[in-house]
Order: sequence, then C-alpha cells, then structure tokens
Amino acid sequence: MRAALIAMVILLLPVALLASPTMGIYFTYVPGVMYYSPAPVTPFDAYVFGHNIQCYLDASEFQVSYPPGVIQAGFDLPAGALNLGDPGSGISIAYWPPMDGWNPGYNLLCTIHLVTLLPCGAGGIVDAHLAVIPHHETGLIQGSCWPENELFPFAGLTSIICPSEIATQTKTWGSIKSLF
Repeated sequence: MRAALIAMVILLLPVALLASPTMGIYFTYVPGVMYYSPAPVTPFDAYVFGHNIQCYLDASEFQVSYPPGVIQAGFDLPAGALNLGDPGSGISIAYWPPMDGWNPGYNLLCTIHLVTLLPCGAGGIVDAHLAVIPHHETGLIQGSCWPENELFPFAGLTSIICPSEIATQTKTWGSIKSLF
C-alpha cells in the first residue's frame, strides 16, 4: 500500500508542476514564440505573459534579466495599470480592472521595447537568455488574486535571443539507412 501511494505521488508530481502559473517572455503578441533573431540596432518588442493563473489577477511582481548586448528602450503596461519600478530593475504592477486568468488562459502583463547592439551569430550575440527572475527586493516572482489579494508564486521562464542554428544536410533515405 505504501509503495502504491509513493508511486501515485511520483506520477502526479509532473501534473502538479505543470499546473502552476508561469510567467514568460514571448516575441509575438499571442504567446507562442520564445526565441527571436533581431537585426542589430533595430527596435523590437518582447511581451511578458502570465499563463494558467486561475483567478482574477490584480497585481504582479517580477524582474527581467537582460543578456549583454541587449538593452531596454522602454516598456508599456495594459490600460489602467499602475507600476513601481521597471522590468530591468524589478517591477511591481497593479491592474485595474483585474485580468481574467481563465479566458483565454494567458494575460499580457507588460510589453518591453528592446534593442540589440550586436548582430546575431559569430562575433555577436548567440544563445542570449532573456529570463523572468525574482524581484531583487522581495526575492519572488508573484501575483495577487482579486478580491482577497491572496499572493501566489509564478514560475519564471527563459527565452532566447539569437538562438544558435544547427546545420542540416540533405540526404537520401538510402544514405540514412546505410548509417545503421
């Protein structure tokens, strides 16, 4: 009986971890793309989204870690939001009206305007990590649910600027079979 209970806990652990709220940086207005290869000295936007919130979100707190060669040129918040700080040095944002965490399943928390100073590739930026990290003063990535103002943690995600490319070669099916 004890072994069955332990096995059940081990099997359900990944489900519990995947069900927790996450906060990530995406490069499309609808979450989906977590990598981007911008041209040097060309402004582009990064969108901070919260996923799987399961309440009416009325506040969030986080910080964004920028890689060398990438600078923040400003940021925008949803209409009705108030903030203390900025994403690069730690930001606390209050949203009014609270955002619906169930429909469509994600919320735009902040839009960050970025610029790369170097080109992507050799001699420039390669596999640069843009990460949501804990706020430097509280040590937390957190949100608040309206109306009780109950705090909950977010899991911070990492995006990649200038991902390294893997070269591929065109081969016939016969040459692939001959490898084995």
